[in-house]
Amino acid sequence: MKRKICLAMLVSLFTSLSLFSQTVENYNIKKLGPANLNYRKSPKRIMIADFQVNYQTALNLEDEKKGGKMWRGGIKGDAKASITVVLDGLNPDDLQRLTDQLYEAYVADLKAQGFEIAPIEELWNNKLYEKNREKRWELKAGNGPEQGKEFGMILTRPSTQKFVVAQKTVDKQNGSPLAQLSDYEESTERKLTNQKTDFIFNKVVLEVIVFENSQSELSRTLNRHAGAAQVKAETTFKISETSSNRFGMGTFIAKSGIEVADVLERQKFEAGQNADTDRLGTDMGVLRVWRVEDREEANYATVKCDPEKYLKGAEMGAGAFLKSTVEAMADKAR
Repeated sequence: MKRKICLAMLVSLFTSLSLFSQTVENYNIKKLGPANLNYRKSPKRIMIADFQVNYQTALNLEDEKKGGKMWRGGIKGDAKASITVVLDGLNPDDLQRLTDQLYEAYVADLKAQGFEIAPIEELWNNKLYEKNREKRWELKAGNGPEQGKEFGMILTRPSTQKFVVAQKTVDKQNGSPLAQLSDYEESTERKLTNQKTDFIFNKVVLEVIVFENSQSELSRTLNRHAGAAQVKAETTFKISETSSNRFGMGTFIAKSGIEVADVLERQKFEAGQNADTDRLGTDMGVLRVWRVEDREEANYATVKCDPEKYLKGAEMGAGAFLKSTVEAMADKAR
């Protein structure tokens, strides 16, 4: 009986150690915006206009080299290479719960720094959001995972709070819908931060990345000269450098992102295709004919993940980013 108890304790201990081996790597928080920006004269109220967490679950990379006439004669066919890698093992509902937890901790950090959270209705009733409101904006809370703006991205917002969100359906006459969405959203936020308000405008965008393009510019250039198409990807786990926490005119980012160790096994993926060439052609009597084929290689891979490790890693990385950016902003308010 004692042996069984000891064995169970050892298993529990090793499990705990394996989870705690996950560590947040060194990172650097940087402020973008006016060099002399501070929040000392700003109200001690934060208006959280949006809080979104984007979880990457797949990545698609494509490369194509068009064929044609070659220098010194002959022709070359088209070459195309593509790869799709997909993360398997996650429950989207767990991602929503994690987003709710991150938001709760974020609000607690802001309050601990002496800030009040302004009600979202104050922003919703601002004159800037009244124009074409029914077509452009909606006041909504997170309602479960939804498709993000990019392939393989799952977008979530806290289900416990409403936010002012730009609608995806806009006038399509000039440019793409996403281009217009970004344009009027950014334009409105820029105008708002130039207004005198009794709150600090705040917008949080987090991206949890598990795959990244690993091909160097040198490799890509050499392939171009050789007439070949090639793509490379590898696993990673980090809060992307594109993540941001905006307070008024200042935006806080993590330069190069925030990596979390021991979440996913390091794996590399590659697809490549050389172009078909015909330098001499075929003599058909009166004519010389060149023939080539267009070639393509498409690879697909699935990466298994441990959901518990993933969720813990995302909590650690995103939590570190949010806490550090709040502290960096608070330092500018003292």
